[in-house]
Amino acid sequence: MLMWMAGNAHRLDRRIVDEFTRKTGIPVRFVPVPESASQQLTQELILLEHGSSAVDVFQVDTTWPAIVASYMLDLKDVLAKELSDEQPAVVENATIDGRIIAAPLLMEYGMLYYRSDLLKKYGFSRPPHTWSELETEASRIQRGERLRGRPDFWGYVWQGADYEGLTCNALEWQSSHGGGNPLEQDHAVNVNNPAAIRAFSRAAGWVGTISPPGVVAYIEEDSRNIWQSGRAAFLRSWGYVYPLAKGSAEVSGKFSVAPVPAGPARRASVLGGWYLGISKRTRHRNEAIEFLRYMLSRQVQTERAVNGGFLPPSRSLSRDRAVLHAIPFFASISSEMPDVIIRRPASLAGARYGRVSRAYAHGVHMILTGNVTPAEGASAIQADLVHLTGFADRPQQFGNSAQESR
Repeated sequence: MLMWMAGNAHRLDRRIVDEFTRKTGIPVRFVPVPESASQQLTQELILLEHGSSAVDVFQVDTTWPAIVASYMLDLKDVLAKELSDEQPAVVENATIDGRIIAAPLLMEYGMLYYRSDLLKKYGFSRPPHTWSELETEASRIQRGERLRGRPDFWGYVWQGADYEGLTCNALEWQSSHGGGNPLEQDHAVNVNNPAAIRAFSRAAGWVGTISPPGVVAYIEEDSRNIWQSGRAAFLRSWGYVYPLAKGSAEVSGKFSVAPVPAGPARRASVLGGWYLGISKRTRHRNEAIEFLRYMLSRQVQTERAVNGGFLPPSRSLSRDRAVLHAIPFFASISSEMPDVIIRRPASLAGARYGRVSRAYAHGVHMILTGNVTPAEGASAIQADLVHLTGFADRPQQFGNSAQESR
């Protein structure tokens, strides 16, 4: 199995896999990969394109199904029972031309971590429901903490570096403001519209005000370290942060989790996560299928949730007592997610997704760093995506004058 693991995740999954071998007699060897998802994809494609049978099971990122689909077995029939309990949007994300090419191992959503103690301290009864409320709460808390002798305290941290993480943040901004998706289902490019420009302009306004100037270089761990060390009120990140923060002396017992704030149009949270797929070149088809059944089992998904903090894709586990004790916010997040999930346009872009995402993130990054105006940046992204995809240059006029709900 080709899979990236580190720290507690490695020990947890090694124990789970050793138990599988003890029960079945089927040995499993982990093939290490780089931490970088893009480097991991390169490694996987080298193996797959050369027809190697050295790896049976591949870890598949949520944006890769269309890229690796032709190399993977169809799991629709062989895992029908197991997949029937999974979140529909998660299964749909791995469905290419009617084939389910990978099974969900864990899911991730963009989420807002907040310091509940500081909200109470500054008179806020609940976390922000909208971006406007986040700006108000972050500003007041930041100002108050700095007056109390903490000059390096910030209101809001997120992932602003020029990489896939910024694609996720920017998609949430664009969609929540009514700007649609960069690639629409009718094969049109849709970035250079008034709502998307307003969203990017708003985010650029955070840099150096409620967010540190250096946020434009932050990836996940940079932003987590700032927030988890007690130097920020709000953090946009993923589910993996929860168990780490829970064990942190600086924020343990002082934080909670809420959905990403809504914009004028809606609430939007990007879907993330990992899948397991079986190579068509495998020489151990039956053993690999049995292994995937085991990894999707209630027992394993519960153990990974309770001991690793990984959000299970199973619908029934969103009501499981042990899971909810370990991840208390899971029930409320799960109930909202079907209505707010947005997916990166990986299935539309296919093998071009990596270039599409890089162009989108780079264009937004140019806006955030002040190298171009939001309007100039949106226009440049539009042109780049039209060139990369061959899709129609037809931005939708999604401008929305609705007021943010309070």
